[in-house]
Formats: sequence, structure tokens, C-alpha cells
Amino acid sequence: MPNEVHAVLNYCPNCGAPLAVGQNFCKSCGFDIRGRTKAGDAGALSVASAVYGLGRNTLLYLVPEGFLGIKIRSSMVLLLAFLLPMPFLAGIYYVIEAGALAVYFTLWVAASLLLYDEFRWRRLRDFYKHSPNDLAATEGSWLVPWRSIRMADWNGRTLWFSSNDPGRKLSATFDQKDSSVVESTLTSWGVRYSWRPPRFPPFFTRFSTLVVLMFVASQAILILAAILPFFPGEAQIYTTILNNTRSQVTGASFFDEFRAIFLNNIQVAWGGAVPFLGILSSGLASYNTGRVIQAIAIGDQFPSSLVLASLYILPHTWIEESSYPIATVAGILAVTRWRSVAPDQFSRRVNRGSTKFALALGGAALILTIAGFSEVLVSYIGYGAVTLWVPLGVGYYLLMMRNRRHKRQLST
Repeated sequence: MPNEVHAVLNYCPNCGAPLAVGQNFCKSCGFDIRGRTKAGDAGALSVASAVYGLGRNTLLYLVPEGFLGIKIRSSMVLLLAFLLPMPFLAGIYYVIEAGALAVYFTLWVAASLLLYDEFRWRRLRDFYKHSPNDLAATEGSWLVPWRSIRMADWNGRTLWFSSNDPGRKLSATFDQKDSSVVESTLTSWGVRYSWRPPRFPPFFTRFSTLVVLMFVASQAILILAAILPFFPGEAQIYTTILNNTRSQVTGASFFDEFRAIFLNNIQVAWGGAVPFLGILSSGLASYNTGRVIQAIAIGDQFPSSLVLASLYILPHTWIEESSYPIATVAGILAVTRWRSVAPDQFSRRVNRGSTKFALALGGAALILTIAGFSEVLVSYIGYGAVTLWVPLGVGYYLLMMRNRRHKRQLST
């Protein structure tokens, strides 16, 4: 391979087993080390320059003999990333005083992922300053020989493989510019790999598409819950919930009413951002909202469809309901697709899954702030709040134009 450098490794180039100084034969597979020492030191490997992939806590170098793996951070440092947010959560409690435990769990996950990625990046930055020779001699590095890889999958960006030694399963995401090198190397060294096609078309895995699908699903649940008859005992339960909610805002000042609405909504949004479990939480929240709407309809002696229509013509309903799927989808992607980041992308904080997750939570909070003020205005101006569609529409248009200009600047 071009631009090769040689590193002295105490590994068998055939099976990856550790070698002692002066050892002539591998005790694991019996490979003759002396044939390798004629050209240089025992266990010397040719390390391809700057062709590496990033795993969850592993840096993998592509070498002719296999994969050279290096652990990025120790388990103790990563444990620290999960402990440090605890005092931060205590401070957050006194700021928002949300009663839902899921809110603090979501914030803990977000803060932990941010610290986790920052610790990884600082260590990777140190790795990048050293040559492959130095990294090959780093304590904790290991070799996965090509011959020990029994299964590999490749999707043009991320490589998954499992090894017989000792049943090691790893994955690494490579920069797009190195994808051809990865494929040609796998082929030239006889590694059989299968192309892993996407389970769904790329359009359906985009963040924006998933948010829209989640929004449609949540509104379907809400509408069905508002229209279908109550189960036995449900009417009393949701009537009580409605009365308790009204008692919190009746006679309250503008700010106190906004605070009560915002805290309730932020608990729904951030509670729905709990990875995977948030889907259930979000679905239950939509169901409860629909049932409360039906309780309002029964109490005011109006059809449920009419109450629904009156809510959907107001802008705060659409603003509020759009924030929930944003948080829910972000919670799922934060621990799945967003965790597979190529090294060059990872060097920029904005590309990290942890950053995207934190921005999604902040975006949901900002949306709910706007929705909360819009909803409180309904108490003062009634259905005159429909006129709020005008400034909100103008603001949305200006935001979209700004994003388009930003994308054009990036492309030029």
C-alpha cells in the first residue's frame, strides 16, 4: 500500500496473539515469526497512513494484516461522564421544578452524552498528534488479523465485523473519502464481506421525515381518543384531571398561567425524549390529551369534533404538538444512528449526536415557550388569537430564508 510506515508490535501477524521478546514461534497458532524478522523487527506491521475509523470507544486503524484497535478512553473516565451531571440536575430541579422524573433522566442522558463525546474527542485529539508508529505501541492496543474475521458487513460508511479472537465484535465508521480504500483493502486481503443495504429508503430515516411521521401518528392517537367513547371509569378520571388543570390557571396572573402551561408541556416533551421508552410516553400523552378534550366536550355539551376543530384553528395547538415528536425522535437517534460518526465529522461538535440531541431538547423548549405565550393569550383575547398566525407565519418564512442562505454559503 502507498505511504506505508512500519511499527513494532508485540503481536503475532497471523492470529494477533501477544508475543514475548525473542520469541520465534507463536504459542497460539505456531506461526514462524523468524520469516518476519528478516525484513525487520519481530511482529512488524505496515500501517496505512491516516486510514482509520471511529467506533463507540475505539479507534481502528486499517493495516494490511488486519485492524489495529486502540481504546480511546478508560472505563473510569467514561463512568465519570455519567456521574458529573448529577449536581447539574440538582440545580435544574430548582429552576424548573418539574415533577416528572423522566425530565431529569432525559437531561442526565443529554449531559452525559455531551461529556462522553468531549472526553473522547480530547483523547482523539492527542492520538492525531502522533504517528501510527506511536499509536501501534500504545498500551491497550490490539490486532485483529484478517484471517480471524469471520463475518463483515459494509454499508459504504460503517463496517461491522466479528472475530474469532475472542469472539470480538466491532464496528467503525470511516470518512467518506476513505470508503474506496476500505473496500479495496477488504477485497485485496481476501476478507469476505456483504453489502448491508439500508432497511428503509434514506428519505424515511431523515430526522425531519421521522418527526413528520411521529407527528401524524400522535395526532391520530389524539383524535381517536377524543372521539371514541370512554372506557368504564375513564370519564371520572379525566374529568378530575381537567378540573385540577383548570384550578391551576383560574385567576392566575399572566406569568403564573404561562409557567403552569410550560411546565406541563416541557414534562411531556422531555419525558418523550427518553430513548425508546419515550415513544410510549409520547403516545400516552397524546391519548390523555384526547381524553381530556372529550371531557371538555362533555362538560360544555359540545361535540368532540367541534372542540377539536376549535383547537386546531389556533396556532398554539400546532406549535405545541410539533415539539413533542422533535424531542421523541431525537431521543431515539441520539443512541442509534447519531452515534455512528466518522472521525472528520466528530472533530466538529455540531456533528456529534450528543450535540444534536441537546439542540433538539433546547429547540423543543423554545417552541413550547412560544406555544405557552400563545395559549395564555387565548385567555385574554379568545379566538382573536387566530391572528397570531400572521406574525408566526412571517417568522417561519424568515427563518427558512435564513437557513437557505446558510446552506448556499456552505455549498460555495
